[in-house]
Amino acid sequence: MDRLAGRYIEDHLSGLSVRFREKQVYLLGRWVLPRLGARTVTAWTPADSAAVIAAVRRAGGSDAVVQDVGAVMRALVTHTRRLRWLTAQSEDPLWMVGYAKTASIQGAASVYVPRSALPTDEQCATLFDAMETLGHRRWAIAMRLTHRAGLRWGELVALQAQDIEFEPARVVHVRPAVEQPTRGPARLKAPKNGKVRTTISPKSLTNDLVELVEETITQEGPERLLFTTASGRIMRRSNFQQVWIRAADAAGWPMAAPLQRTAGYGQTNKGWRWTGAANWSPHDLRHVAACWMLFDLGLDPAVVADKLGHADPNFTIKRYIGIRGNPDTAAMARDRPVVAG
Repeated sequence: MDRLAGRYIEDHLSGLSVRFREKQVYLLGRWVLPRLGARTVTAWTPADSAAVIAAVRRAGGSDAVVQDVGAVMRALVTHTRRLRWLTAQSEDPLWMVGYAKTASIQGAASVYVPRSALPTDEQCATLFDAMETLGHRRWAIAMRLTHRAGLRWGELVALQAQDIEFEPARVVHVRPAVEQPTRGPARLKAPKNGKVRTTISPKSLTNDLVELVEETITQEGPERLLFTTASGRIMRRSNFQQVWIRAADAAGWPMAAPLQRTAGYGQTNKGWRWTGAANWSPHDLRHVAACWMLFDLGLDPAVVADKLGHADPNFTIKRYIGIRGNPDTAAMARDRPVVAG
């Protein structure tokens, strides 16, 4: 199995994005290989796979983590058959092993994100105000933009001053995205799914964005990144967590882990940093933006998919619309007698 994992990483993952590759390598090293690595491919059984999934669940892994681990093992099976190490007659090592969450209602999807599980606009506004109070005005603007434009992190930190337009229409051009490996320098690439696009620039943010864009262009030129560290470098997602969790705590957001100042950090073991976790992450603001576009603006799902950079509008529908409320009640409410005119 160790040899199979090596071939999978070398043959299949080498041409994919850095973040996806790192995630796959982590899942293999954290969950799969510690339990299956010593086995030969032909000795790999469904019971072994089920034991891996059970271990993830016992450790408190979320449904998403369980599904990711199962998907990695399924990818290994597929690659094994490509290598002809398993034939069509060989037993499927994932036969009858369940790892994807089953929808509770027919027609719903396991990827469904209910609006009720996301922060409200009032909670978001409190967060943005707290971020500005803590001295991070530029990042407060960045998060307010994400809250309505639905940008991914790599797209947000790749925005240049020239990517924001106010006339004839308020739009944000999403051209490159930043890819940030765990180690090594960041690089620019195409957005996810290759979707170079425009998205919404909210009217409520126009004055702040105009000021920020004009200031950036005047001082450093139109190609300057808008949202960077204090030294002008690309902000890493992990470093931004310091800003995020402090603001979330100050805003009174529910915290999954309390905010704490921890000593003994860095190469000299003398530094410190904030630790903790909010119930919601910066990526949840993208989900809020999607729901705002769909339900408050009433945009067609195909338009929303285009603004979010989804490859397929069906994914947008399954992700955010799903089956809302009681389907029987909704159907009965529509069952009205037709009155002849």
